[in-house]
Amino acid sequence: METPFKLPVICPIIIGRTSELTTLRLLIEQVKSGKGHVALISGEAGVGKSRLAGEAKAYATAHHFLLWQGNCFPTDVSCPYAPLLDLLRSSSTSTSPANTAARVGSIPPDLLL
Repeated sequence: METPFKLPVICPIIIGRTSELTTLRLLIEQVKSGKGHVALISGEAGVGKSRLAGEAKAYATAHHFLLWQGNCFPTDVSCPYAPLLDLLRSSSTSTSPANTAARVGSIPPDLLL
């Protein structure tokens, strides 16, 4: 029997973030009713920002939200729209460009390369 060492080790219980997770879930529920929100998760390295965001994404996915993610990189400092471009490019690689365009409207083809 092989041990799956490539799987990440994640504690099944989120520790110390109950109120933050409750707030994010409440915001997701409000979005379902048509009230949009933006949430900023910030803090020092290693405090659980990625885990908190991952839990919120899992909750949203379980409630049939379509999730897209764009990332910022240090080399993107000269391109103010880099996270948006990353989001559009990553979504176009997971689906066809036509499907992506149908979801968000008219997208200039150069952004989907």
